[in-house]
Amino acid sequence: MQKKRFSISMILYTIVAIFIMLTLPTGWLYDLKAGTGTEQGQKTTQNVQQIYTQQDISYFFDTNTPVTITGNDLVACPLARLRDVEQKGIHYQRVRHTTRTVYISEYITTHYPMKYWEKILQNIIAGGTYNRYYLIQLSDNYWLCVYFDDYLALIKSKHYPTGYIRHTTTTERTMLNKMAQHYNVDTVYILDMYRYGKVNSVFDIILRFIVLVVVLVIIITIQDLFKKQKTS
Repeated sequence: MQKKRFSISMILYTIVAIFIMLTLPTGWLYDLKAGTGTEQGQKTTQNVQQIYTQQDISYFFDTNTPVTITGNDLVACPLARLRDVEQKGIHYQRVRHTTRTVYISEYITTHYPMKYWEKILQNIIAGGTYNRYYLIQLSDNYWLCVYFDDYLALIKSKHYPTGYIRHTTTTERTMLNKMAQHYNVDTVYILDMYRYGKVNSVFDIILRFIVLVVVLVIIITIQDLFKKQKTS
């Protein structure tokens, strides 16, 4: 019986550790100090324009106008980007007198059409370090690719931060070319609302570890209280 309890506890601790270290959204915490204004990733003001139709896209790109969008009719894209883009590339780790080479990709992709289990698996494994792209539908039934901190999609927010229209990268365009077979989406432009530089991967790991320790202490304390109640 003790072994069974021990194994169940270890499974619980492992699940909690995986969720906090790999999956738990922390972007909202960094956005608390973003403020309001026309800078990318800030909360919007009256000076930020709204995108309604396809014609707005090229105009706002040409004029470099701060814009945003509303609505929660989102379609998840089979592409995610590294939150801390400074970490992309080759890294060297010293382990027991040997040097290991670790390559961190700027993007991770899945098959398209994306299966539900693939989306869930990607969110579990890389949700904390990678940020997903979405398509959002405009009022003229046109679709626009948007990039924002995806915790907003988890809470089903209808309002998004300030952003700017930019050209898609090669990787983004390749992904959108596949999705254009099923959605009327422009593969040239993207609305980027992500505040780059807000996440430092080293600090984020430390933050997650602190949260993990606190949560585990709370869980163990609750378990001990239940055990004492049963024995008393």
